[in-house]
Amino acid sequence: MSTQVNVRLDDDLLNEIDSISKVLHVSRTEWLRMKIALAVKDDALKLSESIALEYAKGRISEKELRDLLGTDADDIIYIVKHMKRGKKYIEEMVGKGKL
Repeated sequence: MSTQVNVRLDDDLLNEIDSISKVLHVSRTEWLRMKIALAVKDDALKLSESIALEYAKGRISEKELRDLLGTDADDIIYIVKHMKRGKKYIEEMVGKGKL
């Protein structure tokens, strides 16, 4: 499924995009779609630590985490799950006076 998004671009920028897409023999839309996808993936990789922290704090869902990080999300989910389990164990031990 796809959703249409409308964006206003400066005429000079649009002329450059048209020239590039002509040289590459792809449509303007296809070129923009590829560039946006690449930019999102690059940002996701650069921000992976921040994304993991947001997941650990419960600010983004598991689905959002997987959408952003792909298979790397599995490692983060595993780590967060075990950190929470360890925290719960420590809290129980402190509550029982064993720590």
